[in-house]
Amino acid sequence: MAAPLWHPNFRDYDRLPDTKVVRTTFFINTAAIGLSLGLLMWFGYREYHIYSLNEQIAEAQREIDSNSRQNKEALRLSQIFAEEQKKLDEAEVFLRSPISPLEFLTVLGQTLPKEISIESLDSRLAEATGATFVLRGLVAGTPDQASGTASSYVDMLRGNKRLAAVFASITLTNLNRDQGSGLLAFEINFKAKNSTKEK
Repeated sequence: MAAPLWHPNFRDYDRLPDTKVVRTTFFINTAAIGLSLGLLMWFGYREYHIYSLNEQIAEAQREIDSNSRQNKEALRLSQIFAEEQKKLDEAEVFLRSPISPLEFLTVLGQTLPKEISIESLDSRLAEATGATFVLRGLVAGTPDQASGTASSYVDMLRGNKRLAAVFASITLTNLNRDQGSGLLAFEINFKAKNSTKEK
């Protein structure tokens, strides 16, 4: 059995002063200050990190701008080179063709009958399967006469030594009435034997 209190306890603990050696408010204030300093340091680090990233971005952009000028110049020079290379390739194909367009026209001029007029000549020297020439023209006369003249002209071209040496086939591919002139329009295809120039 506990001993009875020798006098009543009338103390109000909420109103009594803090008599501890280290007061509770000190810990609360220290924790608040530490938390504030931690948040301030974290915020400062974040700001420094953002500033550092912005500096890196600016430096990278300066480098990109510097390289962009060089890149544009390189692209411009590359385009000029490609255009010049295309011209060289075309010249090489022209030189490798089995017969030059000028020589071809000369042979045509020497074999051309008076009833036939040449409208156009299309030369495709860069074809993968070999050079091709397409001759288009008109034949005078009645339909039967014009048709016979065109066929005879094709036979004459096939019999030409120079053309026979160069072309694997000489074919009359089109023979129709030309509505504008009333003459017979023809088309003759010349297919080269190979892509190497005859010596």
